[in-house]
Amino acid sequence: MGARPLWQSGHFREAVTAAARKVNAETQNKLGRKDASERRLFQPAFSQDDPRAGQPRLRLMDDDGSDTYRSLHRGASAFAEGSFAAIRNPNSHADGLPDLPQHEALEQLAALSVPARWVDAATVATA
Repeated sequence: MGARPLWQSGHFREAVTAAARKVNAETQNKLGRKDASERRLFQPAFSQDDPRAGQPRLRLMDDDGSDTYRSLHRGASAFAEGSFAAIRNPNSHADGLPDLPQHEALEQLAALSVPARWVDAATVATA
């Protein structure tokens, strides 16, 4: 289920969780990896290491050897991992949490939209 119907019915925490699942699934689809999710998906995806068999990489720009290239990929990895650790995991695994206020849920959706955009825009590098 998508986030929109949940949002429209006022289930903000569930909408955020659904959006996070969608970002994870789209990343898995783009990389052809169903064997990893969240940290084990995003860390290698944005790694600056060369791709390996079964571990393609997402490239946000060509590797020109610059600090910008290194910073961009290191930051994308950390931001994506942090988004899932601090947003998706508590929303999915902590029992009894009250629903999020709409403004907090909107902030969390905005945060998740950043790695979603990066994944969408990235090229896939394979071994």
